[in-house]
Amino acid sequence: MQVNTGIINANPSTTAAAIEIMVALNKYVPKVQDRVVVLPVHGDCGSVERMIDAQRARAADLTALDRLQGLEPVPQEFNHCALMIQVEKALLGV
Repeated sequence: MQVNTGIINANPSTTAAAIEIMVALNKYVPKVQDRVVVLPVHGDCGSVERMIDAQRARAADLTALDRLQGLEPVPQEFNHCALMIQVEKALLGV
């Protein structure tokens, strides 16, 4: 299922804005018996990194939704391949 979220007026290049965007997306996270159903959120490498930073910044909050745990940052396929190449080069010492 796809949902049109509209435009979220925030600059995703900062952690604060990533938190704002993820809070806006949180309203689409389904819950089953007080447990969140994790949804993938695709982005480029920088966006994924900031989403992870946003989750870390909210790690002490009380509920899973407040901790942004219903959203799983996932790199887009091209960026995923680029990350794998970087890991491979690091492992080979290139």
